[in-house]
Amino acid sequence: MTAAKFALRSTPALLLLGLALLMLPPTHPLLPSVQGSSVTIHLVGYYTTGWNGSNPRITVTQGDTVTIDVSSGDGIQHGLLIDFDGDTLSDTADCSPTADPCTIQSANLQTVTFTANNVGSYKYYCTVHPSMVGDFVVQAPPTPNFSIVSNPTSLSIMQGSTGTATITLSSLDGFSGTLNLTGTVSPSGPIVSFSPSSMAILSGGTATSTLTVSSAGGLYSSVTDGNYSVSITASNGTLSHQTTVQVIVGSSNSSPSGAPNLPLAVLGGAAVILTAVAGITVYLVKKRKPAK
Repeated sequence: MTAAKFALRSTPALLLLGLALLMLPPTHPLLPSVQGSSVTIHLVGYYTTGWNGSNPRITVTQGDTVTIDVSSGDGIQHGLLIDFDGDTLSDTADCSPTADPCTIQSANLQTVTFTANNVGSYKYYCTVHPSMVGDFVVQAPPTPNFSIVSNPTSLSIMQGSTGTATITLSSLDGFSGTLNLTGTVSPSGPIVSFSPSSMAILSGGTATSTLTVSSAGGLYSSVTDGNYSVSITASNGTLSHQTTVQVIVGSSNSSPSGAPNLPLAVLGGAAVILTAVAGITVYLVKKRKPAK
């Protein structure tokens, strides 16, 4: 089918779509769209000592909108060019904001604005005095990240009780997404939980979760007294960070470590301790001595 026949058979919606696509501005695969900041740089030209007296190294971040004010400090003409294409220091034919940003040669204030699209190390120089040359570096933007902090970082709890800590997650360098919390205890014993265990965090924001550590105890079982380490992991896909909470479990009475708290009762004027041995309840009775 020829292009003409296809066009005749196309619906009006397709024709409108084609016209819309034709009206879109052209894109360049080597000029990615990167969110950046606005940066203003002031350069003063001196023929004998260079830009700003020392040809300083200029560093910006990919995606930055850069404005450079160029003036003369010695009263003679200067012109700025940033050699992004790396051809020659004397080539001004490709001077443009999308190729090699530059100013005209003048002793008066000149300004050039451009977007730093490509990561790399380049040269900037004076088109009148090529010996006035310095480094212009476009660095990659930082990778979005997050931090995790516990407050407090240590807990002391009794057998059969619980302790809590606040886990704070903070966005770094524009991170946003859902973070999932998990916890492991070494050695095993206490039980950990999070409320909530999954949180959405916005760019530049923070979120908090409550960590609860339980030293389960009862008539027949309890967590052994001692030191424990709770490792808390916050993850988002392949990105994860950890923090640690130290936990000390101590008994609330004078019973030996690991021994159950045995209830007391009074039967017939005698103190009775109830315990269980192989499923059989044993009554230990201490009789009172008869009064003399």
